[in-house]
Amino acid sequence: MKISIKDITSLPDQSKKFAGTCDISNFSYLGSDFSINHIEPFDVVLSMIGSGKLHITFNTNSTIKGQCDRCLSEVTFNVPVSVDETVEVSEGQVVADEDLGPYSFAEGEEIDVDELILNEILVNFPAKILCQDDCKGICPVCGKNRNIEPCGCDDTVLDPRMAQFLDVFNSFKEVK
Repeated sequence: MKISIKDITSLPDQSKKFAGTCDISNFSYLGSDFSINHIEPFDVVLSMIGSGKLHITFNTNSTIKGQCDRCLSEVTFNVPVSVDETVEVSEGQVVADEDLGPYSFAEGEEIDVDELILNEILVNFPAKILCQDDCKGICPVCGKNRNIEPCGCDDTVLDPRMAQFLDVFNSFKEVK
């Protein structure tokens, strides 16, 4: 959803409310694909602060579908979205920040609400996505999902720094 700021920038110290929508359905993050199942209804409020700053605010909650980091099963989780941005405007257009450069969510006289939502989702994204707190993951030996059934494989993980010692011990066993 894109919102034109041309009308609001001519009204110093005024606010305008818009019914917000999100047109993003899929995105990639850290090499994984995710889909946005639902965004709760929200209102975008654009407020002019004096005649040179535009304040953008809205709050919503997103429901996202992806894969569990341990067992790769499908999982749905919530990510809050809380936008509170202030940008400089001049002659009805957004002016790039001197320190940060151009804004990813604003170009000319338009604000891209979808870009603001995606930025907030990525900032608030969970570090680990798990189907359950005690997810057992996939067996590294046979590849079975250990949450569904135990596999009985030997899953002893040896420290790779000690692998050379294990080779030495195994060679002595063969010498007998």
